[in-house]
Amino acid sequence: EAMFQAIARSSLLAARRQATVAASQQTKRRMGSSAPAPEWTGIDKVVRGYFPKDEQLATVILGGYFGIFILFKIKSAFSSAPAVEATPVAVAAGAIPDVDSEEFGAFLESE
Repeated sequence: EAMFQAIARSSLLAARRQATVAASQQTKRRMGSSAPAPEWTGIDKVVRGYFPKDEQLATVILGGYFGIFILFKIKSAFSSAPAVEATPVAVAAGAIPDVDSEEFGAFLESE
């Protein structure tokens, strides 16, 4: 029985070793592109003249959206109407006042 275990163990190690060698001998795929740069036309040609890399173009687009967002926020801050202060409302007898109101403390003391 010990002899069978030794044979099984050595065959398992041999199979593992062969799998490792086979995996390392496979050719690696190169994901880089060796194709020539595309020929841009129209507005793309003008924009790519200033920003040739994709990263630069993406940064410009995101910056444009952020700029529009900031301008909208500034415009809405200047054009918003001043907040109207709410007038206090008298609480009817027997009704529970709002928790945030000053009458609530008096209500708790009366209970």
